[in-house]
Amino acid sequence: MKIAGLVIGILLMILGVVGGIVCLLLPSMTNNRVSFEESLLGLIPAIVVAFIGLLLTIVSVFFIMKAKKTAQ
Repeated sequence: MKIAGLVIGILLMILGVVGGIVCLLLPSMTNNRVSFEESLLGLIPAIVVAFIGLLLTIVSVFFIMKAKKTAQ
């Protein structure tokens, strides 16, 4: 379960960062048919997903290190 949490956390971070980059590039890719304010509607959830992924990764690493320390 700990390794699965770590993998899911890393994947969520990657997904959030890629989604954020796409949202930031959206106005320039569409020749300003999509305004920056409209692209913020996608940027905010992408940042939230990346933050949740970061928290999940940190918690998973903590539990893995704790289990490794008690096994020694």
